[in-house]
Amino acid sequence: MLRIANRVAVVAAAMGAMLTSGAMVSTAESASAAQRSHIGVQSRAGYFLGDGINIRNAPNGPIILGKGYRGETFTAHCWNGNGLWIYLTAHRGNVTGWVSVSWVFYTNNGPMGYC
Repeated sequence: MLRIANRVAVVAAAMGAMLTSGAMVSTAESASAAQRSHIGVQSRAGYFLGDGINIRNAPNGPIILGKGYRGETFTAHCWNGNGLWIYLTAHRGNVTGWVSVSWVFYTNNGPMGYC
């Protein structure tokens, strides 16, 4: 019983140190960070299937951030809730945004989660 109490104390002390050191962020900050970096989600490599594919600010969003062209590569980070759009970073120009899954091909089958 003493051993379990010691472990709990060590874990509590470590968490307290993380909180005071700024290693953990607030919920609002972590949501923002998750949207930008998708921490904990594995990515997939791939390439575009067409020319002038719009990379958008949101799934079906009105703002075009850049374009992808046939054969150019990207790193896919995650899918939107219905799986019809992916959040990716195009390697040419380092543009990050949303693209319809109809216009991409994955070159590996690693696990990828939802955003």
